Amino acid sequence: MLDTTLETSVTIALPVAQVHDFMSTPDHWAPASAATEEIRGQHTDQPATLGDQFVDVLRLGPDTTVEVEWTVTRDEPGVAWQLSTDPPASADPNDGRVHITLTYTYAEGPLDADTTLLTRTVRAVYPGTAPLPLSYRDTFTNQAAATQFLTAMRGAMLTKRVAPA
Repeated sequence: MLDTTLETSVTIALPVAQVHDFMSTPDHWAPASAATEEIRGQHTDQPATLGDQFVDVLRLGPDTTVEVEWTVTRDEPGVAWQLSTDPPASADPNDGRVHITLTYTYAEGPLDADTTLLTRTVRAVYPGTAPLPLSYRDTFTNQAAATQFLTAMRGAMLTKRVAPA
């Protein structure tokens, strides 16, 4: 059994609306993520909204690829954007599924309205009793990888200077 929550934050010198639009656009993920090989789905080049679904193809090891189907379960621009695995991602089909909830929350920076504090919270729940492969567990519980992802996303946002929504 695994039940873990990982939270990472980064400050971005852009307004909340621009950060939300960038983070909620699935195609922006693959270049910033060491694990994401490909994003598939309709309209993944624009912000995903409540009920939208897309597939995140994750490389978990040299011989392990998992397709995670995300569904947007909360979309409050400027406040929060949340995704859940639907169906739960499979780690061991005989023993359980990994339930993942990914939440991005936005707050105006402490100094000015043109700065955003972005927080990424990942909750992974695996109810099975079989050992969860380490590469799979580490994808959702690795603090360094989560920080690297947000740092890469911030760099991409600042490079692109996303147009206002």
